[in-house]
Amino acid sequence: MATAVEDTSVLEEELTCPVCLDLYRDPRLLPCGHNFCLPCLRKLKGRSERGRLRCPECRQSHRCTVPWQKNFKLANIADGFRRRSQAERPVSGRQSPTCRTEGVRCDYCPIAPMDMSKGSTAVKTCLKCEVSMCPEHVQPHLELPAFREHPLVEPLGDLRKRKCAEHDEMFRYYCVDECTFLCNACTIEGGHSGHSIKTLKNTMKDMRASLDMDLQKADRKIRKVERNVQDQTEVEHQNKAFMEEAEQRVEALRGTLSTRLEGFLSSLCESLHMHEAENSLSVQQNLTCIAEDRSRLADVHTGIERLLQEHDPFQFIKEYSSCAKRYRRLLRRPLFLAHSMPIDMDSLGAIMEGRMEEFMTDMRQQIISLIDTLCAGDDRDEGVEEDESEESDENEDDGSEEDGEEEEEMRSEEEQDHSEYTDEDYTPEEEEEEEEDQ
Repeated sequence: MATAVEDTSVLEEELTCPVCLDLYRDPRLLPCGHNFCLPCLRKLKGRSERGRLRCPECRQSHRCTVPWQKNFKLANIADGFRRRSQAERPVSGRQSPTCRTEGVRCDYCPIAPMDMSKGSTAVKTCLKCEVSMCPEHVQPHLELPAFREHPLVEPLGDLRKRKCAEHDEMFRYYCVDECTFLCNACTIEGGHSGHSIKTLKNTMKDMRASLDMDLQKADRKIRKVERNVQDQTEVEHQNKAFMEEAEQRVEALRGTLSTRLEGFLSSLCESLHMHEAENSLSVQQNLTCIAEDRSRLADVHTGIERLLQEHDPFQFIKEYSSCAKRYRRLLRRPLFLAHSMPIDMDSLGAIMEGRMEEFMTDMRQQIISLIDTLCAGDDRDEGVEEDESEESDENEDDGSEEDGEEEEEMRSEEEQDHSEYTDEDYTPEEEEEEEEDQ
């Protein structure tokens, strides 16, 4: 239900004329692409100078002789929405957009208890005039050319945070070198001479572009972490499968041997479990480190997305200054490079063979057969590699050029993978210094 109400409120705002602040009636389209009610345009035309009409939204100037095309689709949508609103709320009527902003009063209206019906609630704040205005008093800013350069924003209750404490002027610029807000007087006095100074809007644009790149980098690293988890999980499954097969073979041999072999078989199981525990511990440690990378990058990703959703330049820059450095430092931290830890077949075989010599000669062949079976995995892999190497040598002459291109691609991919795991700009000392500052 709450979602439906919010959607209706958003649709109503889209169907509201910026001049009369009511639902569109006979909307007409200006060449700049903005829509206004026909009566509102005629009213603006009557106040225009030199036969030119200035758009209240973008302040572009248009000739009054240009015909205004009717936006039939927008008119149909507005009329349908008006009929549905009247049918759903026949008594109370439609809530105007001016009633949605609460808590900020119009600076031009007399001081009195807030009365929505009289329009004393502000709908816009002019950052140049430093005043908040209701629908009635905001009209000159929308219509008169003298106010075309005045920036209008959503109503602001407290402008002190946006003003220079030294000069009591609104912040309009940002010093990139010193990471500080500046007013007009700050820039004129020359205290930031030679520094890179930009408007707040351009600064936000540059910071958003930087955060977009950081977000892409975070996405790439998250994909790497996910692949690392899959690889390590597969290694763990293979190791467990090997251990299960080894134990089954040992248990099958146990039933065929005499009582004197029980101690030997028990030692075999102990050796197997020892190697399993060592390997499993290594894999679990790798997964723990990888999980830390994933959690860190997820926090960075979530933080950047939250910051990108901020549309207020001042608030955006304020949060960017406190968070962006930490996000980049976290992104520069290299990912944990996991090394696969397969079962040490040579060590396992040596332990079994050493203990096997203690038993009777007639059992020797059976024990050797078991050990050879358990440790034959590496030999089979080597045999397969030798066969593949021979086949590769036979086909080398036929596809030498294609192989060269494939090797180049593989080297490029390996270099890219290595760059994702390591970051030359990352230093642990930087992270420690930032934690101490906080």
